[in-house]
Amino acid sequence: MLVNEQGVLPGSDLYMITPSDNAKEMLFYLTSCGHYYTNSDYLIRREYYHSSLLLYLIDGQMSVAAGSKKEIIKPGQVCLLDCFGPHEYRSMGHAEFIWAHMGGSNFPTFQKRILQTYGSFVFQVIYPEEIKRQLEQFTYTRRNNQTVSEWRISEQIYHLLILLLDQHATAASGESGNTSLSESTQEAMDFIRANYAEQISLEDIAQAVSLSQYHFSRVFKSDCGYSPHEFLMITRMDRAMYLLKTTDLPIKTISRQVGYQNETTFTNAFTSRIGISPSKFRKFPI
Repeated sequence: MLVNEQGVLPGSDLYMITPSDNAKEMLFYLTSCGHYYTNSDYLIRREYYHSSLLLYLIDGQMSVAAGSKKEIIKPGQVCLLDCFGPHEYRSMGHAEFIWAHMGGSNFPTFQKRILQTYGSFVFQVIYPEEIKRQLEQFTYTRRNNQTVSEWRISEQIYHLLILLLDQHATAASGESGNTSLSESTQEAMDFIRANYAEQISLEDIAQAVSLSQYHFSRVFKSDCGYSPHEFLMITRMDRAMYLLKTTDLPIKTISRQVGYQNETTFTNAFTSRIGISPSKFRKFPI
């Protein structure tokens, strides 16, 4: 679809997509996508838009502002912009970029995590060509009148979001092209699995892997997406559920075996995380 918009040059593509009610309720979805060539006249300024923007800059430079923050996008960088508040983006001379407006019931949660992880709505990824390829696919299928199910589109968007998070984790751990956990994180997990029944602290775990608490916590969360403390809780809950289902041990005994000093604290923690009490879980069919 050719574009008739100020600052958008010939050869640009724009496609509008109307998501179904089912997609809005259950899936990730697109509302529009395109491949633009622009000049300095290109400016989008809005108080509100009904979906978020994911943009990959191929050539040139662009400026992006949201709230009180302003950033410059350079070639190979990604912009993930929350468009539900005041925002603007413009070309600084000639630019080429691919973009998609997208949303979904769980999209804000992903977007919040990604923005917190990178610390900005403009960021560099270690495999930019993969992000570019995924975005180009949206435009390619529409340019060639290919029908793609909403389920497939949702899967593609989900893959993009996971890719953004996973690429940051890989970069933060100092690995190149290797999506396995960093050595310190793996050692910490092994330590937690061996000692979850004890009263271990963040300091204990950091000492076990010879890192400062701050640096260890940052690396672990970048690797896993959650804190060392949460991994400890998950490990304890996994073991507690196993013991509840495979033994007749009293709940008080199980609570001590998974690192809780009293049954009440264990019961409250279990109920909060699992959704039902240990006694009800034991009786609940799986």
